[in-house]
Amino acid sequence: MKLPAATLTDAFNACDPAQPLEAGDQRYVDLSAGRGNDGHAVVQCRQRILRSERPLVQLFAGHRGCGKSTELRCLQSDLQSKGYFVAYVEANDDIDLEDTEPTDILLSLIRGLDSALRDAKVEVRKKHLEDFTDWFAEVVLETTTKTEIEAEVRSEAEVSGGVPLFAKLLARFSGWIKTGKESKKLVRQRLDRQLSQLLSRADLFVKDARLEVRKSGNKDLVLIVDSLDRIALKDLKDGRTSHEVLFIERGDLLNGLGCHMVVTVPISLLFSPKASNLGAIFPDRHILPMVKIAERGKQTAWKAGRDLLKELLQHRLALDKVFTGKALDELVAASGGHPRYLMTLVRYALDYVDELPVTTSAAEKAVQRLVNDFDRSIPHEHWPLLVRVHEQQTVQNDAQHQLMLFNLSVLEYQNDERWCDVHPAVLQARAFKEASKPLSVS
Repeated sequence: MKLPAATLTDAFNACDPAQPLEAGDQRYVDLSAGRGNDGHAVVQCRQRILRSERPLVQLFAGHRGCGKSTELRCLQSDLQSKGYFVAYVEANDDIDLEDTEPTDILLSLIRGLDSALRDAKVEVRKKHLEDFTDWFAEVVLETTTKTEIEAEVRSEAEVSGGVPLFAKLLARFSGWIKTGKESKKLVRQRLDRQLSQLLSRADLFVKDARLEVRKSGNKDLVLIVDSLDRIALKDLKDGRTSHEVLFIERGDLLNGLGCHMVVTVPISLLFSPKASNLGAIFPDRHILPMVKIAERGKQTAWKAGRDLLKELLQHRLALDKVFTGKALDELVAASGGHPRYLMTLVRYALDYVDELPVTTSAAEKAVQRLVNDFDRSIPHEHWPLLVRVHEQQTVQNDAQHQLMLFNLSVLEYQNDERWCDVHPAVLQARAFKEASKPLSVS
């Protein structure tokens, strides 16, 4: 792929909405000036790690697709250049995002850290790993299963050095949790009965890892835990949501591991009625807001924000060859300042042309396609609530408004002050327009 892209194929691949950028990628653009007060969230995370004399657990919130993973990759690179050992854990590799329990997250963290340590040839004390392995096997596995896994490990070791039994067990557990209904239930039941022991042993493992990391010449250990913001939001019908259970009621699982951690969480969690409880558990919280593209409460364009998004695309595309007329302006305005939706809209527009440039007509079709995406997915009862959000520029602290934030029909901005608005594509939906009409008086 040649950048900036000037062909249909290169343009399509340059705007992959599902691909976070690695640190140093030439397509990266600093959007902090358009994000407002909290636009420097990653800088604040880094500063607290550098300044704190004790390990901190910092929450990093933002809408899915707003650029958190890209910013966290930059944080990882920055901290590594300053002498820190940074383990980047993609939690969605191990957990079922539609069905997640606290123990699943803890196992993912342990496995991710173990993998990063082995990749860097940092060895945790063998005796500690053996004790942890024996405990796992005793609590979770049947004797025959343990014997089978040990045989696999011995066989692999004979071939290519193999994978240690501890890592093999974690991989097996993670596989069961991610894909197997009955095995998932079994692992959870057995670990839940020993949760305090699991947390205690995980804490010992992390402390030992932190010690060995320092011995190897690093300043300290940092865990960056990504993808937890994608965990499905479910109303449990008892006054709680799935996110509140995971991050508030069981927040001790993340807060008790004794090392620096930066953990992604859903932005909707910060709008929970129990957000004050979250703050008591995790006082260090940061938000990565949307890029402001319109003045609050108005449809008046904010040129500085829109120019930033055009710059974002300019690092990927030869704009004068890819777009014509007002096509680019149409896509930027419909994105809501959301980077992933901007990439999605570009790809949609490319679908409607056989050759470059993208016409205004193709851009309008792309926008309508996104409008239709929202129209199909928004629950009927949300439409009058969305009208009120648009009118008042704020959301209520209840399960329905949390779901709107989670599903991106409502976006948060923080330019001088915090405010919310309905996604521009939602404003164009027929159902929104119908809900906006004043009730007729008979």
